[in-house]
Amino acid sequence: MTENNNPSNGNEPLPETPKDEKPGKTASNWDDVNTDTVFYYSRDRRLSRASADVRSMNDGKPIRPSLSRTLFATGAHRIIFIAIIFTILAFSFASRFSARGGDDSIKLGGNTLATVITREEGILILGVVKTMPKSGEAYVGAVDLSVSPVLSNTKEGGTAGAPQIFSHRISFNPVETETYQISLPFDGNDFLVTFKNDSEQKSFRLKVKS
Repeated sequence: MTENNNPSNGNEPLPETPKDEKPGKTASNWDDVNTDTVFYYSRDRRLSRASADVRSMNDGKPIRPSLSRTLFATGAHRIIFIAIIFTILAFSFASRFSARGGDDSIKLGGNTLATVITREEGILILGVVKTMPKSGEAYVGAVDLSVSPVLSNTKEGGTAGAPQIFSHRISFNPVETETYQISLPFDGNDFLVTFKNDSEQKSFRLKVKS
């Protein structure tokens, strides 16, 4: 019978593993370490990135107010200034277009006629913009127009004086858009306008555009 010299087969406890006696960093040791971030402030570096106005204020130099400095001081001010200029130009363009094209329009021979009467330096101008349709046929040829002031009624029930009639002839060409400007030989604020071609006639009242 062979003897068993292995001590682990018995009930005897195994020898303990020797512990490392060298001190190390534990969680409690890290609590004592200062982990706060240190910030370094440099006034010269901060001012080097500032605007000229801020640097002048820090140097004690007075800043003279001016319109250009106020309008272009920052990027936001420049954007607002450009938006204002764009809005003014847009309104000016729309006003000029409406003066040429007018607010009243009629159909004559398939064409659209936008009309307006404006006063320029004391002279009345009748403006007509003819636009052909995008599809279909449209009248091409001579068109007679007449303009007469609308007379006001008198206390006796009649009209004040004989009616004045101005006649003129224009010609529609086979182009998409045409513009006509005709000076009127009289003054007033309310007029009767008539357009007539070979087979059609349109009449309407038109007031001077203020």
